[in-house]
Amino acid sequence: MTLSDFFAKHTRLAIAFSGGLDSRFLCAAAVAQGCDVLAIHVRGPHIPGSDTTGARAFAKSLGFRLEELELDPLSVPEIASTDPLRCYYCKTFMLQHMKTCLAGLAESSRTLCDGSNADDLSRYRPGLRALEEARVLSPLALTGWTKAMIRAKAQEMGFPLPAEAARPCLLTRYDYHLPVQREELARLEPAENELLALRDEHGEPMFGDLRLRLTPAPLLQVTRFAPEWQEAVDRVMARHGFAPYTVCQTAAISGYYDQKKH
Repeated sequence: MTLSDFFAKHTRLAIAFSGGLDSRFLCAAAVAQGCDVLAIHVRGPHIPGSDTTGARAFAKSLGFRLEELELDPLSVPEIASTDPLRCYYCKTFMLQHMKTCLAGLAESSRTLCDGSNADDLSRYRPGLRALEEARVLSPLALTGWTKAMIRAKAQEMGFPLPAEAARPCLLTRYDYHLPVQREELARLEPAENELLALRDEHGEPMFGDLRLRLTPAPLLQVTRFAPEWQEAVDRVMARHGFAPYTVCQTAAISGYYDQKKH
């Protein structure tokens, strides 16, 4: 089955819309196919404000309907305590509320989808179980679309930021079994944004991507780190209350906790 085949069969869609590349691509492809798209974007303490701003702008640019849903996943004990299956509990929580939202809008007949891609099927993704239990479909995964394929097609379609790095929710910065502190959670996004804005001696970004992990001690995960950057990074980390900290250089940024024993 191709993606076009899927859209031909499911013409009225409700799409869980994070605002990341995969969900943007899914919405755009569905709109291009002539589908009636209702996107549902979750806001909350775990979602960077920039994700919401971007989701609104993208929906407006393509003219599809966007419904925003304010949720607090920290009200779920297994999420607030960062159980290793936190993504399962969080996705279950969000999908339940999305279905309630659709019912309230008299839109329950729509096919509820998400933007999981084929690569996600081979990685540690507890949330996939929640999708299966809730009978939510993942068109990109079902039709074999990998992240590389999505990036290439997004660039061909003239997408803004087709090479954008994945920005998972802020709860993924916490080590398993480390309880989430709301005030600390609120400091993560501005700290990461300021670090990503740093420039080197050539005026280029120091970091193409990074994560500020809590282990519980702060750990800055990067793919490269030059000694001459230390002072500037120290200032940012101290300003946002994440000092002292350690630097961890890894070949890839995503999946840091996926590689650990749970």
